[in-house]
This record gives sequence, C-alpha cells and structure tokens, in this order.
Amino acid sequence: MVVCRDGTINDDGVFTSANNFSGFAASAPVFIGSLSRGTVVVITLTGKSSYFSVAIASTSALNSGVHYYNTNHHAEFHYSSWYGRVNSDADNDWTYGTFARHNVYQGYNPGATFIAVLTLRGADHSVSFSVNGAPQDGVWPLPTTESFYLMLATSGGTIAVTDVSITMADSA
Repeated sequence: MVVCRDGTINDDGVFTSANNFSGFAASAPVFIGSLSRGTVVVITLTGKSSYFSVAIASTSALNSGVHYYNTNHHAEFHYSSWYGRVNSDADNDWTYGTFARHNVYQGYNPGATFIAVLTLRGADHSVSFSVNGAPQDGVWPLPTTESFYLMLATSGGTIAVTDVSITMADSA
C-alpha cells in the first residue's frame, strides 16, 4: 500500500484506522497488461473491524465516504460489508443487499475478525470475491484503463493484504 488517509500503515503492511467513516489505504498502480489471459491472481485480505470496504478503481482517490459506493462511482468494484452490497448503497428503505455482511458495530469496539478473498482473472479481466469463506455470486469487470488501484477501508480496526498468489490457468 502506498497511500493512506485517516490511518497508519505499519511495517507489516497492516492498515489501521480509528476513523469509522473515512480511513483507507490504496495500492500502487497495478498495470492491467500484467494480468495476461491465463493469469489468475488471488488476493487474501484479513483484519478485525466492525465493517470494511474493498474497492478496485481506475484512480487511487476515494472520497471521504469510502464505505459508500454512491459517492465513489469511479470504482468499478466496490464491496461494502456494512450494506452487503456491491456497487450500490442501501436502498431508500435501508434494506441490505444480497451479499455477505460483516457488520459487528459495537460503538468503539474494533469488531470481529474477517477474511475476504478477491480473485482476478486475466481471461476476462474480471474480479469475484468471497467473505469469511463464503463465495459471493457475481463477476465484475476490472477497469478498462491501463492500471487499477486496490483500496481497503476499515471502520476503527485493521485490514491488510496477507497473501497474493498468482497462477497460470490453461488458456486453451
């Protein structure tokens, strides 16, 4: 991670934020051309928080409402564990989405541990994900720009990329 706001990144790459609504960290640009047709990249995120968000966008600048997609439309993929939604916030009636929720908001308590896994595929330049071991239905396109940024946000807790594995799938 190279950019952080309203938080700190320690030597192990763990991002910590005490700000419930605007702390985030962003990666260096990832060149999309490095994701060749047969490449599959699995990114494992772990942390402990009340809720968290993950975004993949063509710029590294989320605004102060990082947990809200509606104010960050430039993100091609934006998952909010608070709402259980991808690329959408709560409806007007404040119902939650169909995706997994990690919402253990307890005042200033840092919440509970979580694991999220992003799978990026070079064959169709897409991303899919799982939360706490449960695969989530859907596939979303990566940005069509030359590079993208991975952004992580947490509500008064920690979040970090703890593993990245790259494999070459049979592209035949």
